[in-house]
Amino acid sequence: MLKRTLLATLLAAALLPAQTVNCLLAVVDGGIITLLDVQVAVDFGLGYAAGEGEDPRLRALDALIDRRIVLDLAREARGLTGEELDAAIDGLSRELGEAAFTAKLGKFGLRESDLAPYLEERILFERALAVRFSQSIPVTMTEVERHYRDIYVTEQGRLGLPVEPLEQVSGAIESRIRDERLARQTADWVRDLRGRAEIRIVKDCLK
Repeated sequence: MLKRTLLATLLAAALLPAQTVNCLLAVVDGGIITLLDVQVAVDFGLGYAAGEGEDPRLRALDALIDRRIVLDLAREARGLTGEELDAAIDGLSRELGEAAFTAKLGKFGLRESDLAPYLEERILFERALAVRFSQSIPVTMTEVERHYRDIYVTEQGRLGLPVEPLEQVSGAIESRIRDERLARQTADWVRDLRGRAEIRIVKDCLK
């Protein structure tokens, strides 16, 4: 599912404009990730945002590796329909702006349909995580009150913003705690999967 063979990738690379350099960047349990895959993820915003001073290509590579590993195990993940993929491509075009979207396609010598595998992989990854962590994460009122006292009030003061009463912001604080806990659980699970996967990265490809 969503794995491209080395031969198919090299053939696709051969059809790209001469200025586009491609090479094998990583092998994840037998599936490959190329420099082109990473560059497309960065330019089209299909990876995760890099932190300050961080190479966005490394952040995108990490995201692609995570997706491949999770989707290899996500038996419930089914391919998207043509209509879903068309909608995803249209949504990305609107998000980037039509002119920028067209320019990025031209940069890599891609057609709109060539983005389908990248978008499908991202969407199926998000669905797989939603299925695994579909159970509601409980948050107690004590946790909300502690967050309000120790974090919310401090943050508002640092930003020079008014401190709203607890009853007005308790819902937002509860959601924040739940989202942060979900992010930690997801990161821990994916990190465990990575520890058991066979991953080879060719860092010279990024030089």
